[in-house]
Amino acid sequence: MTDDSATANASRTGQSLTASPRCAAFRGPGPRLVLFVLLFSTLGARTLVAHDMIDIERANGLVSAADEALAKTAAGPGPEGIARFALGMVLVEATNILNRDLAAHSGRLTVNAELLLKALVQRDLAPRLDDAIGRYRLPRTPLEEAIRLSPEAPYSLRARFELLKAGFYESFVLDPFQLVGIGLDDLDHQIAEAKALALAIASGDDAEEAAFIHAIDLARASQLAPPKERRAYADKARTALGAFSEAYPQSIRAATAGVIIKRLGGAE
Repeated sequence: MTDDSATANASRTGQSLTASPRCAAFRGPGPRLVLFVLLFSTLGARTLVAHDMIDIERANGLVSAADEALAKTAAGPGPEGIARFALGMVLVEATNILNRDLAAHSGRLTVNAELLLKALVQRDLAPRLDDAIGRYRLPRTPLEEAIRLSPEAPYSLRARFELLKAGFYESFVLDPFQLVGIGLDDLDHQIAEAKALALAIASGDDAEEAAFIHAIDLARASQLAPPKERRAYADKARTALGAFSEAYPQSIRAATAGVIIKRLGGAE
């Protein structure tokens, strides 16, 4: 069940963190501030902790939870959906752990991380290391299947939110305006989903993050769209970024929104 039929390989973790620009970046001093705020307000400072280690008990716990979820996937649509969701959330945590370990140790996994990855490979559940972004991509199939099996289930919003985050954070290396592996159609889908989730999610933190992704994606679309459509996207982005700043004035993301609004001032 490895996503995109790709098998992760621990020996490839030393690849350079580079990507080819797919979208024109903003010019001037603004982007560096944007990147700094983005990294530490959305990815979390934990990403760059120098001695972030995977405890072997935690790794074993994740593997056991994956095995338990896999064993329950043969029940009817309802129970199977819950089991798929549980499996998907285990893979969300495992992927996050592997990426933190990778970032904290100069692009190489520690021994415990390699053991976790190997166990997931053996179960055909391993996240795929994407050389273009220098990170492991979340295996999305379990969460997508959970939503398909029970779209109205209580877990559905959470599953959609995790997929939204994966789609956003896996679309760039450091600069969100240097897009990797995502086109305008993908952005349009992500914009609509982020807007819907920002309105539907009860958690304040998660609703804030969804609203932020929605606004940033509109700004990114204004750079990627054909010339005739850029102004419309830019206007929507300014509106969304302004609304975000008003709704979450104390959030560090509001500073990022303000910077991007200024950069959009010259968008055509």
